[in-house]
Amino acid sequence: MRVFQRVFFGADEASEGVVAVSQSPLTTTLRHAASYNGWLAEAGEAVSPVLVTLCTVVSAAAGRMVVDSSGGSAQRVPRLMGNPANIRNLCIMAHVDHGKTSLADALVASNGLINQRQAGRIRYMDSRKEEIERGITMKSSCVSLAYSRPDGDYLVNLIDSPGHVDFSSEVSTAVRLCDGAIIVVDVVEGVCAQTKVVLRQAWLEDIRPVLVLNKIDRLILETKLSPLDCYYHIAQVLEQVNAYMGEQYNTTLLGKSSTEMERQKTERERRASERERKVSESLTSETQINFADWGIETTDDSDLYFSPELGNVVFASAYDGWGFSIHHFASLLSAKLGMNKEVLNKTLWGDYYITNKGGEKRIMSGARDKRKNPLFVTLILENLYKVYNTVMVQKDKKEVEKLSEALGVKVPVTVSKSTDHRNKLNFLMNGWLPLAPAVLEMAVDHLPSASNISEERAMKLMCSANHRFDSLPQQTQELKQAFISCNRSETAPIIVYVSKMFGVQRKNLPQDRSGRAAFTGGGGGQGLVTEEDLLARREEIRRRREATSCYDSSATELPLSEEEVAEMKKKHEQFLEDKRKAEEERQKWLEEEVFVAFARVFSGTLTVGQKVYVLGPKHDPSTVLSCLSEDKEIDEEEIKNFKHIHTCEVSGLYLMLGREMEHLECAPAGLVVGITGLEGSVIKSATLSSTLAMPAFTELTLGATPILRVAVETHDPRDLPKLRAGLKLLNQADPCVQVALQSSGEYVIVTAGEIHLQRCVDDLQERYAGVPIRTSDPIVPFRETIIPRPTVDRLNEAIEGENVNVRKTDNNDPLGVVEVNGRLGKLRVRAVPLPGPVTLILQQHEEMLHLVSLVGGTGTADSTDLQDPTSRMEGEKGEALQMQDLAKALENRQKLNREAVTAIAELKSSLDKAFQEAGGEWKNAINEIWSFGPDGRGPNILLNRIPAYARHSVWEKATTSDSPLALYDTSFVTGFQMATKAGPLCEEPMMGVCFVVEDWSLTLTTNTDLGEENTRTVNISSGQIISLSKDNLRKAFEQQCQRLVCAMYSCVISVTSEVVGKMYSVIGKRQGRVVDGDITEGSTSWNVTAYLPVIESMNFANELRKSTSGEAMPQLVFSHWEVLDIDPFWEPQTTEELMHWGEKSDSANLARKYINAVRKRKGLAIDEKIVEFAEKQRTLSKNK
Repeated sequence: MRVFQRVFFGADEASEGVVAVSQSPLTTTLRHAASYNGWLAEAGEAVSPVLVTLCTVVSAAAGRMVVDSSGGSAQRVPRLMGNPANIRNLCIMAHVDHGKTSLADALVASNGLINQRQAGRIRYMDSRKEEIERGITMKSSCVSLAYSRPDGDYLVNLIDSPGHVDFSSEVSTAVRLCDGAIIVVDVVEGVCAQTKVVLRQAWLEDIRPVLVLNKIDRLILETKLSPLDCYYHIAQVLEQVNAYMGEQYNTTLLGKSSTEMERQKTERERRASERERKVSESLTSETQINFADWGIETTDDSDLYFSPELGNVVFASAYDGWGFSIHHFASLLSAKLGMNKEVLNKTLWGDYYITNKGGEKRIMSGARDKRKNPLFVTLILENLYKVYNTVMVQKDKKEVEKLSEALGVKVPVTVSKSTDHRNKLNFLMNGWLPLAPAVLEMAVDHLPSASNISEERAMKLMCSANHRFDSLPQQTQELKQAFISCNRSETAPIIVYVSKMFGVQRKNLPQDRSGRAAFTGGGGGQGLVTEEDLLARREEIRRRREATSCYDSSATELPLSEEEVAEMKKKHEQFLEDKRKAEEERQKWLEEEVFVAFARVFSGTLTVGQKVYVLGPKHDPSTVLSCLSEDKEIDEEEIKNFKHIHTCEVSGLYLMLGREMEHLECAPAGLVVGITGLEGSVIKSATLSSTLAMPAFTELTLGATPILRVAVETHDPRDLPKLRAGLKLLNQADPCVQVALQSSGEYVIVTAGEIHLQRCVDDLQERYAGVPIRTSDPIVPFRETIIPRPTVDRLNEAIEGENVNVRKTDNNDPLGVVEVNGRLGKLRVRAVPLPGPVTLILQQHEEMLHLVSLVGGTGTADSTDLQDPTSRMEGEKGEALQMQDLAKALENRQKLNREAVTAIAELKSSLDKAFQEAGGEWKNAINEIWSFGPDGRGPNILLNRIPAYARHSVWEKATTSDSPLALYDTSFVTGFQMATKAGPLCEEPMMGVCFVVEDWSLTLTTNTDLGEENTRTVNISSGQIISLSKDNLRKAFEQQCQRLVCAMYSCVISVTSEVVGKMYSVIGKRQGRVVDGDITEGSTSWNVTAYLPVIESMNFANELRKSTSGEAMPQLVFSHWEVLDIDPFWEPQTTEELMHWGEKSDSANLARKYINAVRKRKGLAIDEKIVEFAEKQRTLSKNK
C-alpha cells in the first residue's frame, strides 16, 4: 500500500513525474520491466499484480514506462483519483466474437497485469469457468488502468461487457455507469444484429461512442483482398455504422420537442466551431489556400458520426496486438513527406491521392475518378500488407530481420529463432503500432471525462420520459448541478448508482487475503478478530509465561495419577477436535458468497463506515419532502415508515482490477467501485444518497426479454430451505433473471435464452444453493386467440355444402354469440378478433394502458396509488396533515401525472385511427371501451354496447350512475380479467380478442312494504357476477375459430457458403422460416435472419453447430408473437378430407401437440387415448 499511495497521491512539481524508487525491493523489477517497453519478463512476477497495475504507466509520446513514487502526504488528494477531469469511465461493446475481450487483454497488458505475449489469448477479463469453456463473455467486469502522456496522467475505468444476446442485460448495467463506449466491429462480418443493439443502448443512455475496426488481419490473410479492395471494404463497413447512427438520430429527432432540438443543435455547433478554430490556427495561410483547392467540406454533425480524420476511429487487429489512428500515421509521415500534419490528418482517409509532378509532392482529390490509389492504400495498407506477406507468407528470416530494422523494432533472439511466425508478427506489429496507446489516446481525447456529464444526461438519469424535470421539487432540481460538476467536496450530496450485484467468495476479498480480518469459531460464537485483538492476546500469553517462570523451579512436582493423565489426554483430544471443527467452519465461512455492488459515485465522496439512504425504484422525493418542515430532518424511526427507503452502512470499498480487487478507504465522485454491506438492502439495482431529495435513478433498459422458464426443485425435500435461499441470491446477482413462486407451489426461474438458463442453473446448484437441483422441461409461454371464419379448408377448397365442418354447426348463431337468460338476469356477449394494428398498439403500450386503467377508475388497478400523497402520508406520520401541506402534496402529484396526459392522448388517437381504418363495427369502438385485459393492461378489449347502461369509457373518470348494473360493474370487469388471463385451450392468456357485451340486465322484483313501491334486484353476490362474466366470455371465445399463438425468436446466423443448405435444413426441421439472407460483399459468408418458435429452440444451437461443423453460431432474441395457423381441433370429416388425409389422419397436429403438452404440465384434462388404433398388428401382439 505504500507504493500505491506514492503513485496515486502524486509527486512534487519539480520531480517531473519520474522518480527512482529508493530503498525498495521493487526498484530492480520495475526498471527491468521498463527496459522491455512494456514487455514484462519473468522477474515481473515478483511484483504484486495490483502494484504493477498501479505503478506502470504507459507513455504514449516517448514509449517508456513512467513510475511516480514520490513521497507525498497521505492526506493529499490522490493524483489519478483526485482529478475527475482526468478520469474516463468507458465500456467495450460489440457483437459476439468481434474481439472485445482480446482488445481488453491488450489494454490490461499495457499496465502489466499480464504479459504482452498473452494478450488476445489468455482472456484475462473472463474469470468464470463457463466463460473459458464456451469462449464467450457472460459477466461484465471492470479494471482500472493508468495511462500517461505529456499533458497529464489519466485513470481509465474499463468495463468489458458480453456480446452474446442472452447477456445483453449485463451490457445495460455497464452502460449506465459509463460516460463513453468503445464499439468494436469485425470488418469481415460488418455490422451485425448485436452491434446495432449496443449502438442503440449507447444512444439511449446518451454516452459518446468511439469505433475500433477490428480483425483487419482477416482481410489480409483469410479473404486475401487486395489493398485497394480492402480499403473499399473498410469504408463500406464504416458507412454501415454511420448509417445506423444517422437512423437513431432521425428517430430521436422526431420525438423531441423544438426546445430540446434547439439546445442540442447549439451544443453541436459550438463543438464543431471550436474544433474548426483549432484546426485553422494550426494551418499556415499557404496551406489553407491549397486546402481550399482540394474541396474538403466540413459538416455540422461531426460529433454524431465516426470519421477517421476526426480521430474517433482506430484500425486494429487485437489478436496481433496492433492498432493505429489516422493521427498516428500523420505524425509519422509528416516529417518524411515534408507536409503539414493537419493536412495529412484530413487527407489520409478519403478520396485523395499523392502526386509528384514537377518534383513537388501534392495531395489531390478525385482518386477514384482518376483511377489512383487513395493515400490510405498507398501510405498505410501497402505497408501493412508487406509486413504480413514477409512474416506470414514468405517466412524469410533475413527479410524479417531487415523489416524489423526498418521499423525500429528490436526482436529478441528467442523470438527470431522461434518457429511461431504469428508470435514474430505480434512482436513486430506491437513494437511498431502498439494497440493500447492508440485506443487509450482516442478514449482520452474523444470520450468525456467523469466531470463532463451533459445536462441532458443528468436530467435523463433523474427523471423518466413521462415526467418533466421542472415538475420535480426544487431541492431535487438543485441536485442536477452536483451531477454536472462531479462535486466531491465534504458538503456535496452523496449520489451513487448501483447497477448490479455480483457475488465473490469471502476469501477473495482483499481484507481476508491480507489477514486484516480473521474468523474465530467454536462454541463461544463466531466473529471477526482484528490485528489489535491478536496483539493483545499475544501480550497476555507472554505475561503469563513470565509469571510462571518466577515460580521456584526447585519445588518438587507431584506425580500425576492415571486418572489425571487420562483426563488430560481426553481434554487434549477434545481440544484437537474443536480445533478441527473450527477450521472447517472457518473454511466454510471463507467460501461463503459475499455480494459486492457494482456502482459509480456521481457526487460526493463515499467512505467506509458511512451510513447512506438506499432508495428503491418507487421512491418519490416529493412525498417525503412534503412530510418535513424546512428546518427539520427525518430520523431513523420515521424512515422505517417509508417502505421504499432504507438505511445501510458501507462496510467496504474496492477498486476493481479484473480478477483482483484493491481495498479503498474512500471513493470520490467519478469512480467506478465495488461496495460491500448492501446485500440486505439492494436486490438488483438501487440509488444510494445522503439526501432524501434525490429521486431514484430511472430504470435500466434491458436488451433481452426473459421468455424461457423452468421449474426447479431439490432431489432431497429437506434441502428446500437452501433452495429458497439460493433463489433469493440468484435473483439478487443476475440483473435479467426473474424468480417466481407459482400458485401450484413450484419455484420458477425465467431467463433470456438457453445459455442464460444453463448458467443460472449452474450458479444456483454450485454457488448459491449448494445442493443438487432438478429442473423441469423448459416452460414456454403461449397465447390464445381467435381468427375470422376461414373461407377455405386445408385442401384450399371453399367451405360450402358438404365441406362445412359439422363441429362448427352446433351453435345456431354463425357469429358465435352467447346468450343466457336465467335467475341472475339476461346476458348477451359476442367474441370477435381485434384488427391486427389495434392488437399491435396494445402490445406496445402495456404500461400506458395500466396508467389509463388506473386513472379511469375501472377498478382493475390499485386505486390507492392515486391517493398516495394523502393516504400514505397520513398513515406514516400518524396524524392528519395540515391543509396547506396536503394541498402542496396534491399539487406536486398533479404535476407528475399531467406529464402522461399527452402520451395518453397520443395512444387514444392512434387506437382511434386504427379502428377507423378497420371500418365496419369498429368506427365508434374507441369510446365504447370498458376495460383492457388481463390485469388492466393486456391486448384484449371489453366493449360496452348495452343500450340501457351508458357508463363512462375507460378514458374518462368514473362517474356515478343510477343503473342497478353500476353496483356490479367492477365484478363484471373482474370476470373479464380472469377470462382473458386463462383461456379455454390450455389456460394461457388471451391476445387480440374483443368481447362485445350487447345486452345485460338483472332480474328485478317489486317491494311494496309500508305502502311504498320500490324496485330492487334479487339478492345477487359479486361472486356470482364474476362467475357469470367469466364463464360466458369463455363460451363466446370457444364459439369462434380458436388458434394458438407462439412466441417467436429472431434468429441471426452468420455462416459460410459451403454449409448454407445444411443450415436451412435445420431451421426447417425446427418449424422455423427464413425471412432474409444475403451474402456479405467481399466474402463467402452469409448473414441469414430467420424466425424460430421458442418452443422449438431447445438445443437448437448445438444441433446447428453439429450440422454445419461448427461454422454457424445463432443469436436468438425474442421478436414477436405469431399465430400458429393450424386448427387444434381439426379432424378429417368431409369426403375430400377423408380421401386426402385418411380416416385416422396419420399426420400430427402441431397445435394440438403443443396444447396437450401445456395441459399435461398444468394437470388439466387431456383428450388423449392411452391405446389408439388398437387394430394395428403391433398393438395386438403386445396385448397377447
